[in-house]
Amino acid sequence: MYPIAARACGYGERDRRVIDPPPILELRVTDSLSGRLDWEEMKYNLNVLHCTLWNEAGDAETPVVPDQRRPTRQLMGQVVSSPAIAKDENGIDSCFFCFPDLSCRQPGRYRLRFVLMRIDPLNLPVGGTNPLLANSMSDIFTVYAAKDFPGMKPSSALTKALKAQGCNIQVKKGNEKRSGKGKTPEDDDDEVFDDGDDTSSKGKGKRLRSR
Repeated sequence: MYPIAARACGYGERDRRVIDPPPILELRVTDSLSGRLDWEEMKYNLNVLHCTLWNEAGDAETPVVPDQRRPTRQLMGQVVSSPAIAKDENGIDSCFFCFPDLSCRQPGRYRLRFVLMRIDPLNLPVGGTNPLLANSMSDIFTVYAAKDFPGMKPSSALTKALKAQGCNIQVKKGNEKRSGKGKTPEDDDDEVFDDGDDTSSKGKGKRLRSR
């Protein structure tokens, strides 16, 4: 599940609004010979997915806000996710990576790039690196100024299913703004919650896909 829209959060921490919908990616690892899912690899808890902000064309990262005296991060929130083995909205087991609290400081059109890495605790030399196993680039999404933000969409069935299984992700009722007659002040509050690219390595096909 890739983001569609967001409300720019500016430079403060108190008014930070999350990207909507929160990105959820599914990892599927298959054996290149049998075509079967490799659950041992999918359940490896030191696989991590890292997220970065890129320009609309997808050819350059935009890590900091331009024209600032002090470097200021453009993408806010937790940019690294660990795997969650859970059932999807259809009751099928899989491996998911969730990014529930990402925010963007400035209005514009962007993409998110996700890179999968495997951490080996027995092979962590000083200054060493970990191999990149797979990557995925999101579709373009728009970050709006507060007055232009169209509102948040209701959470998907997948988001609700993951929340019910303990994933740290908010479930939203949604409140897309209505135009013209019938619009209410509550429509301007976009935080309404409900409490209730393929690569292969060593014979394994690792695929990240948006859910």
